[in-house]
Amino acid sequence: MSTAYFHADDTVVTAPAAQVYALLLAVRRYGEWWRRVRCEPLGPEGTLRLGSRFRLSGGPLSWVVEVTGLIAERRIDLAYVDGDLLGPVRWELTPQDGATRVRYAYRGVRPNSPYTEQSFASGRSLRLHAESMRDDAFAGIRRVLESPAADASGGDLFEALQTQRAVRHFRPDPIPTSVLRHILAAALRAPSARNAQPWTWLAVRDAALKHAIGARYLAAWRRAQAFTVGADADADIKQRPDYAGMMRAVDHLAVHLGDAPVLILCALDTTQLGPMADADGTILAPQSAYASIFPAVQNLMLAARGLGIGSTLTTLIGSVEAEVREIVAMPPYLHIAALVPLGYPRRSFGTTNRKRLDEVAFGDRWGQALED
Repeated sequence: MSTAYFHADDTVVTAPAAQVYALLLAVRRYGEWWRRVRCEPLGPEGTLRLGSRFRLSGGPLSWVVEVTGLIAERRIDLAYVDGDLLGPVRWELTPQDGATRVRYAYRGVRPNSPYTEQSFASGRSLRLHAESMRDDAFAGIRRVLESPAADASGGDLFEALQTQRAVRHFRPDPIPTSVLRHILAAALRAPSARNAQPWTWLAVRDAALKHAIGARYLAAWRRAQAFTVGADADADIKQRPDYAGMMRAVDHLAVHLGDAPVLILCALDTTQLGPMADADGTILAPQSAYASIFPAVQNLMLAARGLGIGSTLTTLIGSVEAEVREIVAMPPYLHIAALVPLGYPRRSFGTTNRKRLDEVAFGDRWGQALED
């Protein structure tokens, strides 16, 4: 039997243990802070629970991890159960004054392949592990939780629903590819007419392309802004107390759109719309066609919120669609239905303000209260 190894690394994070614990449970956020190791959840959940499994891989190694024990805000017990490593490990959290000591411990890990046998025997594996924890994982946890808009949530659907708001001020931090893939994968779970799934997503991260799109978007916004003022098009809402602040945020987004970490172009493939579009790509049944992409767009935005990432939905891009399509070399049969910028927000998420349920929801007959 191979030798069992015991090893521990720790750091201090200036955040409450509850926040650290929540972040460690948010398995789909691992790519945000532990970038040298790729994490693939082996189930649909966004938050780890007893029995959850996920695959970790880094360099030539890959191993499966199972959650074996949870003590809220204090400990997460794990076991490497398959792959190149086997054995128990543990996250340990110890509250300190205004901070948390975070410890990751091997508690008898055994190599399970000739490569890992040799690497552990030489001391290379433990040395690289310590470097990865110090310079990548621990540094990443501090980066996420010690920022002014720290958000440790991720995985609770109803929290995401209650706190999803239009975010138009983004931090410049990049969104890791693994996190972006989780967001786009969630979009694919939405329904569509005929189950045709006629959507396609273009994630624009190149700075030059983003700024080219931003310039067209800003020009479109200035035209829309002039029309709104001239026609008094917002007469029905401009007296609301939040209107002025909202419009300042909308203007900020238009001016700084090209600075958002990612711009998602959400497009309909008109060749997959069947009777909803003609041979030239003209949409004949817009209600059904857009119902085949906007549920997916909402999935995308909810998934982003669950991963601590802000977004907002804008369709103004449609007025400059041909120019944007040319910038990103998008074929003409794709119709850009929306643009969704993504980025970590500059302010913390909070509960949104909406109309009361009894103002808009009724039972059996219009105007009749929805009661037991």
